Amino acid sequence: MNIYILLIISFIARFLLAILFPLTADEAYYWLWSKHLSLSFVDHPPMVAYINYLFTLGQENLALVRLGAVLITTLVTGLIYLVAKEVYNEKVAFWSALLFQVLPHFVVVWLTQFVELPLALFWMTSLWLTLKIVKEGKAYYWYFLAVVLGLGYLSKYTMFLFWPCLLFYAWIAPEGRFWLKRKEPYLALAISLLFFAPVLFWNSQHAWVSFAFHGSKVSGDPWGANTLAFIADQLVHFTPFLIFTLIPVFRQSSHGDKTTKLLVALSFPVLCLFLLLSLKVKIWAHWPSVGYLAALPLTVNYLLVNGKSLKKFLTWIALFTSLILLILFFVSPAILLHQEDYAKNYSLTKNVPAEYKLFAKTNVSASLLEFHTKRPTYLATGFLMTGHPWGEKQYEIWGIPELKKGETVLYYGPDNEVFREQANKHFTKTSELSDLKMYLVEDYITNNYKMFKLEGYKLDGFHP
Repeated sequence: MNIYILLIISFIARFLLAILFPLTADEAYYWLWSKHLSLSFVDHPPMVAYINYLFTLGQENLALVRLGAVLITTLVTGLIYLVAKEVYNEKVAFWSALLFQVLPHFVVVWLTQFVELPLALFWMTSLWLTLKIVKEGKAYYWYFLAVVLGLGYLSKYTMFLFWPCLLFYAWIAPEGRFWLKRKEPYLALAISLLFFAPVLFWNSQHAWVSFAFHGSKVSGDPWGANTLAFIADQLVHFTPFLIFTLIPVFRQSSHGDKTTKLLVALSFPVLCLFLLLSLKVKIWAHWPSVGYLAALPLTVNYLLVNGKSLKKFLTWIALFTSLILLILFFVSPAILLHQEDYAKNYSLTKNVPAEYKLFAKTNVSASLLEFHTKRPTYLATGFLMTGHPWGEKQYEIWGIPELKKGETVLYYGPDNEVFREQANKHFTKTSELSDLKMYLVEDYITNNYKMFKLEGYKLDGFHP
């Protein structure tokens, strides 16, 4: 099977698999950004919003959202192939692409459109261009690299790690250090930073809210409190077979030629950094994912060179991924068993009363409601808010309307004492609309959130 057949089969299989899953929580939030196009957003730079708009034009269309995700994943597969072929040979390249296609994280999580996908696209393109620089020594590649890096900055801040990784490469590969005395790398850095200027400008207009938001993630948790959870996530998302194999892979590859060392430099430091950060910060499973991409050709080559069974390795990973898919299909959240329920989400467009403003407890529930009702849904950041929900600042930037005395609104969130106390304090009547329900992959929303009708607002001004 050649790479073109693999790409075609994987594209079709991924798209068919993708449309079985309903819109997911974070994915809905990023889709919503395409209806509020901007130079940047509180959580991330704007690239995912632009991509979503390119495919959906801001419309509520799950197939088009997923089409974008599947297309980017296919392009990343092709880039892994090109990179591996540049470093090794066509055999390693093909099996590296196939390995990417069977790892559970890339099979399941990458069915959805989120910030890691454009990041990976520009990360791997940058790696391919850097390989060209290393192998051919042509200075003009630095300027192509600058453009791609700049686009990566607009995808996710993780892209800035590319430069420290290049410095790490210069440390482990002395033959590449002559570039430190040339003007091209420094010009490339300067040019790439120009692409980031709109993000800085937007932040300067909004009290540097993005940097404050990410800075707040450094929690007060005890040292090491999140590390075991991070390691467990990595073992599930990327399988124990790959994780434990990477130890000898990096050890052997660090003594390879200059191109092999470049793959080490674009993978090992990233994975180590997030492992170290997990000692103090909650690291989500997908954050280090770009660090695995360059490691895939290293792994395949290691197995082939050392006479280990590559087919057995891939078979065990495929079986691991199949088990995860079976759990998702039939156990929790039982995707295949709830297709009729997911279809009911689209009836919310006509069933949710259109004459009332719609509010929700969280940013993702608000985004999901807006997608399925096709009408503005606001995050409750006023008297119904508890704590500091994710997306609070972003929704405030978009604007949340105040209520008039006597107004009736709809609220989607959990039913508890805090909610009831605030609802009774600010409205004359609270009633549950039990027939209005969303069915999602996120069971905590499906099972715990309810739609309420809050009638007769008692004040004049403020919002839920």
